[in-house]
Amino acid sequence: MIRALRSVVVKDSITINGVAPAATLTKLLPEHLAAPIIAMGLPVSTSDFVGLALVHSATAHQRRRVEVYGKETEKEVWIEERWNGRVILTLGESYTEIEEPLADLRPFWFGQENLRLTRLQQAATDFRST
Repeated sequence: MIRALRSVVVKDSITINGVAPAATLTKLLPEHLAAPIIAMGLPVSTSDFVGLALVHSATAHQRRRVEVYGKETEKEVWIEERWNGRVILTLGESYTEIEEPLADLRPFWFGQENLRLTRLQQAATDFRST
């Protein structure tokens, strides 16, 4: 949903971001159920840490947009503004923004020709006002 909306809502000065928590101690995953993860020395987040990631996603700024969409040019990616269309993975006491690296690698995992054709389809149906 974030990927689908990020290029549309930004035109109305709305941003959309998300947090993807890995194992996190909550009522759904109490400490006794997380015990095998903890026993292996693997990272487990606290709900407070996930909350901090959520706050960060609402207040962070980006030097570039995640990727172009529709009729946008590569040059239009380089806009300094609030975060938009990004997802933070929380893993223990660290977090990583995953959408920008995923977009940067898209030509490799999606295929350059598939990406080219998909972007042409997007441009053909990009009815957003400029």
